[in-house]
Amino acid sequence: MRRALVILAATLASLAVVALVVYLVFTGPGDIPAPSRDLATLTPEAHAELVQAGEYVARAGDCVACHKSPDGLSLAGGTPMETPFGTIYGSNITPSPSHGIAGYSADDLYRVMVYGIAPDGRRLYPAMPYTSYHAISRADNDALWVWLMAQEPVARANRPAELIFPFNLRPLLAFWNLIYRPAPPDQPNSGLTAADEDPLERGRYLVEVLGHCSECHTPRNLAYARQSDAHLQGYVIEDALAPDITPAALARRGWTAGDLARFLSEGLAPQGVMTFRMFPVLSHSTKYMTPEDITAVAAYLMQNAPAASPPLPRLEAITENPEGHQLYLGLCAGCHGAEGEGQPFGSVPLRSNTSAMFDNPLNLVRIIREGIPARHLTGFQRMQEMPAFDDRLEDAELTALVNYLRQRWGGHADELSLEAVRDIQE
Repeated sequence: MRRALVILAATLASLAVVALVVYLVFTGPGDIPAPSRDLATLTPEAHAELVQAGEYVARAGDCVACHKSPDGLSLAGGTPMETPFGTIYGSNITPSPSHGIAGYSADDLYRVMVYGIAPDGRRLYPAMPYTSYHAISRADNDALWVWLMAQEPVARANRPAELIFPFNLRPLLAFWNLIYRPAPPDQPNSGLTAADEDPLERGRYLVEVLGHCSECHTPRNLAYARQSDAHLQGYVIEDALAPDITPAALARRGWTAGDLARFLSEGLAPQGVMTFRMFPVLSHSTKYMTPEDITAVAAYLMQNAPAASPPLPRLEAITENPEGHQLYLGLCAGCHGAEGEGQPFGSVPLRSNTSAMFDNPLNLVRIIREGIPARHLTGFQRMQEMPAFDDRLEDAELTALVNYLRQRWGGHADELSLEAVRDIQE
């Protein structure tokens, strides 16, 4: 018995040593490339140039959407991000000595962006999308650091994550990183500083790295890691569907590269208006991007796409679902038109709206129940408020209306059951 206990203790000790080696060696930061330039001796002109370049990197990376405070301070932290394991809050990334990142060097920021490791060795939760940022160019990282250090410091404490056990144990992230964290690319990206870069390559960098589109639009496994074999094929995140944005799926819903570019720059296209978590993407990121970069993003997402082939309207839905048709005429047609044509500067057309086309009706059900606030988009674009109908529709009526929209303009011949719509609301 004593011998067995000694063997067990030795085995456990060996496993602990192996785990420690894995933790310290294989999950730590790898090589840090040299800074793109000497950041300590910048002339005032060079500093101003890098601040401007860094602001654009921050816009393209959509930093503000997650790091703003609930009361509107752009980098002070506090925005909640809901996960299956609890809530994570965006951190304070102002140059505050007490609560922010004043002590970060440009190398420290690179380790955070590429490896998800803070200067004190803490592993960051992958709500910080270092699994996408891992391929950021050193020049873009350095410009971002210069911009961050030029911002107004905000002395506001960070709110700790509220995660269930054992996901609240940060050391476990070392093993998650060992399995799921991508390595930096063998060939470094040239980044946004390469103005003469091939547009498709620039679009790839903006979509896959800085824009981190796959963090929301790619399904995740039980470990909450992205499924590489379903890249950009859609995922339900924070109770909303981030749809499939592969080229074939976009074409099936009627998207063209021109429509997609307009949607990203203006928040509006014949296919709909930005809602849920996409609206902050417009507000803090894409509306600030150059037309050339928006065009590059659209070209990358639509490359090799077949011709747009949205579903044709089905007049049969009027007779097949008379209750849904009457509900539409009574509640929706006043703004969206009897034929779903919409109103300029008022309401989006429904005959080309993608919410009715998705196989998953989650977004459509939520929009009808919750409404959409008035949208002040770019330029003179405006969309009036859509009222919530949650207190005006019984579940059976909601089901009839959802089925009518999906069957009339969404290309669906099937019918959702009352139970299916109720399940969506729970």
